[in-house]
Formats: sequence, structure tokens, C-alpha cells
Amino acid sequence: MSQQFVFWRTEASLDSADVYERLMQGDDVDGLEPIDPDAAEAALVAAFPDWAVEVRRADVPEQTMLGFEDTMGIDVGYRAQCVTVTCYGMGESEWNVVISTMADLGYPLYDPQISYRFN
Repeated sequence: MSQQFVFWRTEASLDSADVYERLMQGDDVDGLEPIDPDAAEAALVAAFPDWAVEVRRADVPEQTMLGFEDTMGIDVGYRAQCVTVTCYGMGESEWNVVISTMADLGYPLYDPQISYRFN
């Protein structure tokens, strides 16, 4: 089973479900700040130091994949205004590492499973 988390930064009061839908369609959303993919990538790699890393594959330059012994992994996608993290084989403790890591960079969580943005 997988779990998806989406992170973006804004000072504007926006409808989070609408923002998520537009971002997933590839649209730019007025009021969202650009992300720093290099900082996000470095922070996530540092958060899971024992995991194997496949950074920005040549065929998908906006993607980082991290994995641990073929049992857990994350697939990170970078867009101009958001970071999407899909988690595989992980539990709440690993999810919280992802969420905290991104929050430390100033990117609050939007959880599409419950259509809620945590500020």
C-alpha cells in the first residue's frame, strides 16, 4: 500500500483541495511560491541516511527515489510549486520523518487521502 503527501508554500488563503487538483494537472497556481528542489532532495536524502538513493534519474530529471532493502521506499517528484512524496512499505514513523523534513524547509503537508492541509 502507498501513501502520498504533497508539500507547497504559500501565504495566501487558498482552497487546498483545488490547489492540489490544479498542481496534479500540471497547472501553476497564483499565490504559491516556487520550491527549491535541490534543498528538498538534500533534506530527504539526509533524513534517510541508510537508504539507497537514485537521484534525478536521467530519464526523469525531476525525480528522486530512495529505498531501504526492497521493503520501504519513497518516490519524490518535483514540480515548480510543489514536492510530491509517495511512500511505499512505510509506517507512521517514517511518514513523520518525511513530513517533519519538509516542514523544516517551510513546506507544510497536504494529505490528499483526507483532503486536508496542515499549516
